[in-house]
Amino acid sequence: MHTLTLKLETNDAQEHELDKRFRVMCHIHNVLVKRSIKLLGRLSHDTSYQALKTNYLHSGKEEKKALSAQMKSFRESIGLSEYGLQSYIKVCGRKYKKLVSSSQVQKEATRVWKGVEKVLFSDGKHLHFKKEEDFDCIGGKSNTNGAKFDKESLSVVWNGLYLACRKPRNGKEAWYVHQSLKDDISYCEIQRKMFNNGWHYYAIIVLKGEAPKKHRQEQKACSAGRTGIDIGVSTIAVVSEQEVILQELAPRMNEFNRKIERILRKMDRSRRASNPGKYNGDGTINRKDRTKWVFSNHYRKLKRELRTAYRQKSAYIKQSHRELCAILIQNSNEFYVEKMNFRGLQKRAKKGTRKKRFGRSLNNRCPALFVSLLKEKAAQYGLSVMEVDTVSFRASQYDHITDTYTKSRLKERWKKIGSCMVQRDLYSAFLLKNSDRQGKHADRMLCDRSFKEFTAMHDKTIRKMKKDGISRKCCFGF
Repeated sequence: MHTLTLKLETNDAQEHELDKRFRVMCHIHNVLVKRSIKLLGRLSHDTSYQALKTNYLHSGKEEKKALSAQMKSFRESIGLSEYGLQSYIKVCGRKYKKLVSSSQVQKEATRVWKGVEKVLFSDGKHLHFKKEEDFDCIGGKSNTNGAKFDKESLSVVWNGLYLACRKPRNGKEAWYVHQSLKDDISYCEIQRKMFNNGWHYYAIIVLKGEAPKKHRQEQKACSAGRTGIDIGVSTIAVVSEQEVILQELAPRMNEFNRKIERILRKMDRSRRASNPGKYNGDGTINRKDRTKWVFSNHYRKLKRELRTAYRQKSAYIKQSHRELCAILIQNSNEFYVEKMNFRGLQKRAKKGTRKKRFGRSLNNRCPALFVSLLKEKAAQYGLSVMEVDTVSFRASQYDHITDTYTKSRLKERWKKIGSCMVQRDLYSAFLLKNSDRQGKHADRMLCDRSFKEFTAMHDKTIRKMKKDGISRKCCFGF
């Protein structure tokens, strides 16, 4: 399965109609969330269900199967299931059948059910209602009901609404669209994104089969060789047979953050000017004032700019990661990376501890997204990505010459290996590159064989970075 995104060419009347349909679907979503919260509350107060849940936690494997079936039967009896939510929302969906189709309503029920599953079976805590401005995608289940995409005319027909797609702008884009549309269409979704001048609408066509391969990458992706990747919360170190790379992930991120900060300050000044009674003399919010907040047209314009800035930031991160992945797959057919729990690194530190958290860096650099994109690209070209075991490997502590493990502090960015001083992240990537096939530890024989070539490329890269002024003391060590 792969997707093709085409921009919809819309006029004012069509945009008004689309906005109405998004409001309707947001209302349906919130009706489903309200129903799900009510049923989840009923489960939490039902003594018989809670008794089954307690017994499940303290039972053996065979007993758990029987108890799980009983709990599932109970949930289905009160309507807390995917089919139950779809059946419940039918009445609401019929009221708006001229605007949205039954399959789109069912797809929204499926999306809400996925959130319910996280609360029931995973680490989800609460279901959340959505504001109209935050609802940005209307799903589908087939290309015969709801939003239907026509390959010949490159258009979408949706309950009496005809929407033409923008034609490809250049030869490369036209080739990709043509190759993608050779596959059968599974379903079509309508998505909207905020720009400074308002919403822009897109058709997301989900197609069966694999995405088209670009000829340039397809020819170069057959190079045999290994690549070790040591990925941190904000930097990436890469060591392959041909080159050594040490750089920040999404290096232009600060430009977008500064733009967002400026807009937030403008919004705060505008909000304070429009609501003087809502603030105390020291600038804090006056909790006693219960009057309605007033937002000027200038504030609303700034809010659109803020959403646009966040969208641009997200798009830049993904584009930067994709470009780096495209470079990496040209030189290797095997990739070795550490299996990292980035979600654990972004959690708040417990009270009374001084353990550093990396939530802001992870938000700005998105290392987990890079790993997922690398896996996606590698699978497309038949390459392999091996996630090594961080517990047994301990790349940041190992010295292949002495065959010992030595712990070092986070701020220590350089290591002495034999008679050479090497950057710690690059050396970790070198060890990952020379991992054994099981990904448990480094292969000393491979390390000894290629260490001299590594140090030569390492020194050349560091000299070039210093000459070009590419330095970041806290991450690179220079």
